[in-house]
Amino acid sequence: MDEDKCAQCGTPASPGAHYCVACGAVFTGQAPQAGQEAQGASVYAPSAATETQAHYAAAPLLQGVAIRFVAQLVDVIILASIFLILSFSGAGTITIDASTAQVSISPFFGALILIDVIIAFLYFTLLEGRNGQTVGKMIVKIKVAKKADYSPITYSEAAVRTILRIIDLIPFIAPYLLGAVFIWASEHKQRLGDRVAHTVVIQS
Repeated sequence: MDEDKCAQCGTPASPGAHYCVACGAVFTGQAPQAGQEAQGASVYAPSAATETQAHYAAAPLLQGVAIRFVAQLVDVIILASIFLILSFSGAGTITIDASTAQVSISPFFGALILIDVIIAFLYFTLLEGRNGQTVGKMIVKIKVAKKADYSPITYSEAAVRTILRIIDLIPFIAPYLLGAVFIWASEHKQRLGDRVAHTVVIQS
């Protein structure tokens, strides 16, 4: 090779130069020293805008009211079946005397209601805390994840979401109407429980 010219681009080389000032190529017999950059060479660093675009391109699709309603309906059917089985124990008996119209409630009725509430709480908290999915969510292939990085949620975050279902259920004559309004009004499709727990519902 002509030592006075760059073999790659033909640019004349200065005496004693180790690199081509035009293209950054290393001259024959010369190797870059540790920590030394080639003259004229540039290091590409993605801009903040590029990183942001890549983040959103890779972000899972947020799930809205319709598919979440289907998942919730499946969960309600499962829980209702469990409650119905428990009611056959007779603990939650309510009787009405036809002659006097007097209503009699079993002394264990309150305990049965409490058991039903505990079962519902554990159903949502344990399943969503374990893998972000209740049975309903598994069927429709959605899951709960952290809003910040879409990683799995914790049991405490699942518990917050479950407790605030009480608010999302308002009005009780049309369950989850308020929850649906929160989702529709949210940029990240979050009901109240999601907003407080900093979670979102995404495709699994």
